[in-house]
Amino acid sequence: PLLWITVIIPTVISVLYFGLVASDQFTSESSFVVRSSKNQTSLSDIGAILQGAGFSRAQDDTYTVREYMQSRTALGELEKKLPVRQFYEENGDLFSRFNGFGFFDYGEAFYQYYVKKVGINFDSISGITTLGVTSFNAAESAKINQALLKQGEDLINKLNTRARKDTIRYAEDAVKVAEERVQEAAANLTEYRTEHGIFDLKAQSEVQMGLISKLQDELIVIQTQLDQVRAVTPDNPQIPGLKAREQSLRKEITSQLRQIFGGGNNSLANQAADYQRLFLENELAEKQMAVAVTSLENAKAEAERQQLYLEVVSQPSVPDMAQLPTRIYNIIATLIIGLIVYGILSLLIASVREHKN
Repeated sequence: PLLWITVIIPTVISVLYFGLVASDQFTSESSFVVRSSKNQTSLSDIGAILQGAGFSRAQDDTYTVREYMQSRTALGELEKKLPVRQFYEENGDLFSRFNGFGFFDYGEAFYQYYVKKVGINFDSISGITTLGVTSFNAAESAKINQALLKQGEDLINKLNTRARKDTIRYAEDAVKVAEERVQEAAANLTEYRTEHGIFDLKAQSEVQMGLISKLQDELIVIQTQLDQVRAVTPDNPQIPGLKAREQSLRKEITSQLRQIFGGGNNSLANQAADYQRLFLENELAEKQMAVAVTSLENAKAEAERQQLYLEVVSQPSVPDMAQLPTRIYNIIATLIIGLIVYGILSLLIASVREHKN
């Protein structure tokens, strides 16, 4: 009885099921690669060939597409295009199809069933991802495979669109901030110029320094004349006039120097720090504005190019023969497992009998 229970009956059931009952299952396979226009990485073998043809792997985005294709969201979108649930409910034998006994008629149960029928394998060396979809009909497997590829491409396009919008939005925000800074800096500089009567501090300083230099030259000439007149004719009537002229020049020079280096708030020396600060702020704001505008132009130009691509290496196949179930393998495996169980139980029973005796 033990041999019949553990070996013969399970093997006969396995032969009957896998030989007569089990439905054929067909796996449609396709392959694709997600490449980026920016990400240039060193590849080997077929990856190097793809890179030479304009491909460059975007590994992180490949994982994104992989997770999406096996997600509940992808299944929901797929059911809008194809009667996926009918493919797995109406075809196949009672044990292989979904909800064959009518116990699990709800969405999560179907998702758990469906995700086992979708296999995605990513080759980290070549960067190629293989997508396999299994169903009870070869054409239906190819349809599901093709739809998943299209949804993966749509996901990549959404990522591109969002990246474009974010890039341009950030650049436009930077331009707005720069414009506000330019307006504020220009207003502060204009207000300071109006309040203190200064247009260009450097030019005005140069003019006053030139005026002082001329006054000093004239003062030297007057002093020279005065010394000559005193030496020749000490009582010359021109001496009072020369002295008056000398005093006037000295007074004017002192006045001009006070305007430049004096301690009052209206002196150019005291105004130079505030003016220079406002001038530099205005100049820096203008440079930031120019950089922000350039960045915006570059962002718009960059947005015109697609950053990510899903390139299909091989289109979904329509298999000519069933890959599942592996009938002979399953029958032999059932026989071997039954023999192992039979051997173990036989030893246990023999040990128990020997212990009783």
